[in-house]
Amino acid sequence: MEQSDLKLIPLRCPECGGEINSGEEDRVYFCSVCSLGFEIFGNKFKKVDVIYAKPMSELNNKIFYYLPFWQILTTISIKEQYALKYDDIPEELLRSKHFSKFLTGLFKEKDAKKKMIFFVPAFSITNRYQLMDEPGFQFTVDPPKIQSVKPVDMVGAEYTLSDAKDLATVMFLSIQAHTKIDILNVDIDFEFHCYRITGIPFYEGGGLLVDGVKGFRIFKDAFKKWDEIKEQLKKG
Repeated sequence: MEQSDLKLIPLRCPECGGEINSGEEDRVYFCSVCSLGFEIFGNKFKKVDVIYAKPMSELNNKIFYYLPFWQILTTISIKEQYALKYDDIPEELLRSKHFSKFLTGLFKEKDAKKKMIFFVPAFSITNRYQLMDEPGFQFTVDPPKIQSVKPVDMVGAEYTLSDAKDLATVMFLSIQAHTKIDILNVDIDFEFHCYRITGIPFYEGGGLLVDGVKGFRIFKDAFKKWDEIKEQLKKG
């Protein structure tokens, strides 16, 4: 029997018994009945809190596809001081006054400790786009105000919490590398606290996908296997 002939055994939610759609590469699964998420370790399920973001009210005629993002509250610590000024910050970061203030304060203060929320896509993204164009980065720099809605069908997550922590670290170090001063050898500590999966609604607009919370646009081919994701959600 060929590998392609093998079929996945349908997963059942360990809480409510509802059937869970899953892909071969999924590592975290979501139940659209009871709204819980589950990461599998061996033969055990670990619960993951999940929230589904409400789209902007003016978009009520759109067809939405929900994609999972890890939302992680993190404390970032830096022991040394650096003269990071607003002029040293890339234009893409200056658009968010809150994040610009956060970043300059983090590097200027001695023994600085500041909390930051990372949004990390839990699905694969192609390498076509730079960090500044990536949806997780956009939500991290300018976090959306999220109102929850009842559970909906959402594709499983390919990236685990452990993966997301690594990606969050890489994201911050990439932000640091984009500044105009030499702070590449900074000793930075990351302490990860509470976390959850946030389902973000996207809709199609021509060759683009647009998020229904902030209106951020990205080309469809930034998402690996978008057509497969779309069909999976339609079947759900």
